[in-house]
Amino acid sequence: MQACVIGAGVIGCAVALELRRRGFEVTVIDKNGDAGHGSTSSSCGIVRRFYSQPGMIAMAHEGWHIWADWRSFVGDIEGELIEFPRPGMVFIPPRLDESVLATASEMQRLGIKAHVLSHAEAKARFPFLDLSSFHPATPVDDPRFFEPSERQLEGVVWEEDAGYVVFPALAAQNLRQAATRAGVVFRFHQAVAGIEPGRAQRFDVRLASGATLATDVVVNVAGPHSAIVNRMAGATLPLETRPLRREVHAQANPLFERGVSLPIVGDLDGGIYFRPESRGRDIIVGSTDPQCDVLEFVDDPDAIDRNVTQLYRQRQSLRLMKRMPSVTMGRPRGVADLYDVTVQDWYPIVDRTDLPGYYVCIGTSGSSFKTAPVLGMLTAQIIEACENGRDTDAMPLQFELPRIGRTVDTQFLSRHRGKLQTTATVIG
Repeated sequence: MQACVIGAGVIGCAVALELRRRGFEVTVIDKNGDAGHGSTSSSCGIVRRFYSQPGMIAMAHEGWHIWADWRSFVGDIEGELIEFPRPGMVFIPPRLDESVLATASEMQRLGIKAHVLSHAEAKARFPFLDLSSFHPATPVDDPRFFEPSERQLEGVVWEEDAGYVVFPALAAQNLRQAATRAGVVFRFHQAVAGIEPGRAQRFDVRLASGATLATDVVVNVAGPHSAIVNRMAGATLPLETRPLRREVHAQANPLFERGVSLPIVGDLDGGIYFRPESRGRDIIVGSTDPQCDVLEFVDDPDAIDRNVTQLYRQRQSLRLMKRMPSVTMGRPRGVADLYDVTVQDWYPIVDRTDLPGYYVCIGTSGSSFKTAPVLGMLTAQIIEACENGRDTDAMPLQFELPRIGRTVDTQFLSRHRGKLQTTATVIG
């Protein structure tokens, strides 16, 4: 059976590899020049398991095991493999409420090294962090922004072996090499211009070059272009995905010269996340989208301004300086790119559609790099099940996670899932 995967980011390459492993003849289409040259290239590549939904905690834990044994997953390929340092991750919630404690408890149940630390314990372990509470975050031009807080955080959650992939685009290229070795065909510099009913097979995927690809199955893994691809196919979903412009900024890491290890930090209290970069010399910082910041959704993902801006730089760098007072504002450095956001809850949509043979793995919302290999397996299993006659709407796939010995009901990622209880941010 022929399958066409649209999008050669890290998830698209994972989907292609898994489909090929299940016997599909797979062609991947991407308008960029190589795998991972789209939004994957701007990912922070953070691999952690702290999520609102138990199913996603389990999938992220399965993903962690894959990243930790990457060579076994991709097999014998030439060239450099990804690096996966694991400095741990500190989650700073506004409150240690029932939902946070439930997440920590679920992580511990799965064998994840997660610990709830009191304010005093966190201060002793991470003396370079200001553990005042800044929630709710305020705009940087608010007169109260620089006022010291008199409130202290109750505590944090410490995930001691969380990590990050140093060069996220390389992960996609490793997967592309593994897929190519297995027989997947990649067609780069090829933009999709239309998806129409096929004359010989279900679909004719029409390319901007004028060529046409006949295929039985189409898989939309087009990231920020996913809504456009859906419209081309005439596929509608109950959930909306939209491209959201993002910026990530870099500052010098003052701990580096002191030989102190900086963990990854997910700071929902302060409105940012950050991690070490350049082997610890720098810190890169992004936003968790506090309510005071206006989200910058865009209509045309090909027309975004890729220059970093003073507004985003101040928002993220000044919030970083509040949480980590030894940081100083350096020269502007950063990247601007897009998330493909599921507007309702920021969780992926991994499912069939009402158009037979047309599948989606979209709306990954900036937090799905860590689960990319797992989403590849899940998408391929859904496609295989549906193409063999199973109605996954009536009988949602029970997804086995062999590395952690768990099974997940995948309904929480379906197009008909209803509203999930999540942070509705990149933290999930």
